[in-house]
Amino acid sequence: MTSGRTPSVWERRAWAAGIVFVVALLAEAAISAGLPINQDDSAPKIASQLQAHRHAVLVAAYLSAVYAVASVIYLAKLHDLLSRVSTPPGTLHSLVLIGGVLLVALHGVSDIGIYGLLGGKIATYAAHHDQGLSYTLYLLTFALDSVGDVFGSVFLIATGLLLIRIRVLPHWLAWIAVAGGTFLFVQGFGLGGIIGTYGLVLDLIGFVLFLVFVLLSSAILLRRQDPAHAM
Repeated sequence: MTSGRTPSVWERRAWAAGIVFVVALLAEAAISAGLPINQDDSAPKIASQLQAHRHAVLVAAYLSAVYAVASVIYLAKLHDLLSRVSTPPGTLHSLVLIGGVLLVALHGVSDIGIYGLLGGKIATYAAHHDQGLSYTLYLLTFALDSVGDVFGSVFLIATGLLLIRIRVLPHWLAWIAVAGGTFLFVQGFGLGGIIGTYGLVLDLIGFVLFLVFVLLSSAILLRRQDPAHAM
């Protein structure tokens, strides 16, 4: 299948946003993982450590702003490509866009909004006056990320099913999307580790597959002369 037009250089380079998204998100995740706390720690420990590392929390929030914008560009390009090579657009195309936007929005609220609050004002206040405030907000980031990943499962599975049908990307990459979406859906029953530890494990597996899909699809489409040509 062809789209009937040749994409401009800048249009093709827009796929680089997907690579920027993955790099920025991995950097943010590394900083977050480096904080000496987890969802099972006590309120006093979480409050004190967030205060002690509030500058690192702010850096994570700044990186999250970068990945949020890059991910929106990637989603728009992917939706445009899928709509052009598989016409007329149907329910799956809508689910790709809706699921992807909700995934990014909820992660953005968690990683930009709440991390920004903790690093900017709340961590210092909570450590001295209300440790439960930092504790609640920190756990809320896990909950919001988990809910976002449930919607992310819609994005991945819908994208995978479309790619299996239209073959604009390798079949094995489409199945990575479907597998990742399955893990992201099931993890919701553990709320990313808040309800059960298995939720965090499944979330990590699903999210790694999601990042692999975004990175490889971006790299393949960036190098292709005309992404609208089927495999």
